[in-house]
Amino acid sequence: MATFHGKNAIVYLGATPAGAAVTLTEAAEWTLEVDEDLDPDSAFGDTWETKVKGLMRFRGSMAGNMDTAQSLAFDAATTTGSVRFYLYPDRATTARFYSGLIFPKLSVSVPLTGRGTFSGSFEGDGALAQT
Repeated sequence: MATFHGKNAIVYLGATPAGAAVTLTEAAEWTLEVDEDLDPDSAFGDTWETKVKGLMRFRGSMAGNMDTAQSLAFDAATTTGSVRFYLYPDRATTARFYSGLIFPKLSVSVPLTGRGTFSGSFEGDGALAQT
């Protein structure tokens, strides 16, 4: 995939653990972080700390404009269990995306002097796939 502009990105989210993922309308930003546990394994006499790689994990966030016609983000954040998600950097390149199961959190902001927005973070539940 070549360099691209974020204007064509798209987010799909499931409302329930068994539900199909659908477009999260008005999403305007997402981030994704992947890392692993790093445990020190240094011993007496070592001069430098060394580490052992442990379990992999992922987390991220989503944000956008509040859409009163859709309750998807709220439903996903309040359901029991993890939900499916798909993050496409470019909706025109459907063969390239990230997917997995997540536990989402939701925050909504509706200021007196501006537009309503939503934001949320998520923690992965199992492996993150990149297709």
